[in-house]
Amino acid sequence: MEARRQGEEELRLLHDQLRRMRGMLFAYSNLFFRHITIWGIVCVALLAVSTQQESAPVASIVLFVVPFAFLEAGYYFYYTVFARRHAEFIERTLNARTRRATLVAHNLESAYFYPPEAPKLALLSFGRLSGYTSAMTIGYSIAALLIWGAAANLTMALVAAGTLPAIVPALAVAWTLAVTLYLLWHFLSRRDEERLLAALRVAYPDAVGSRGRARSGR
Repeated sequence: MEARRQGEEELRLLHDQLRRMRGMLFAYSNLFFRHITIWGIVCVALLAVSTQQESAPVASIVLFVVPFAFLEAGYYFYYTVFARRHAEFIERTLNARTRRATLVAHNLESAYFYPPEAPKLALLSFGRLSGYTSAMTIGYSIAALLIWGAAANLTMALVAAGTLPAIVPALAVAWTLAVTLYLLWHFLSRRDEERLLAALRVAYPDAVGSRGRARSGR
């Protein structure tokens, strides 16, 4: 009786943890898209302000804002990866404990969005480049590049006119390259995600076993 009660309590705790991870996934996904919209509006507003002669140097701010927006968006996506992978292991564990494949959200996410194991740059998945999330990410990137390019043209015109020192665009280019290279290194190397997966395999051994049984049964 005591063992049964303990087993039921463990299942309840797992369900509670799964609910928290799903809530976390929704919250940070919402922040990700809200953040992109807000920073996009800010950049367009700064460019609009820079069309006034006395406010022309404001355009140079956009060169620093665009890379920061990508850096912050990556931070929000960073948490969605954690929540999704954690939820996956909890679902696999619950399925293994109950001996029923009742919780299938992780399989549906892999089929509909992108396979979690594939290399990715935020929502751009190299395992599904034709997917909607990949196309959307490419679209956002092109829009950001156009905004950055417009700001760069205005800034260089100000440098040529002697209104801004040449160090400003130089610093902007260095900042942009640093953020771009870091994001490429972080997401393609998957160092943090691999450490997370290693910890999840230890924390949820039943999930690892259920995955092996699922694969062997195919």
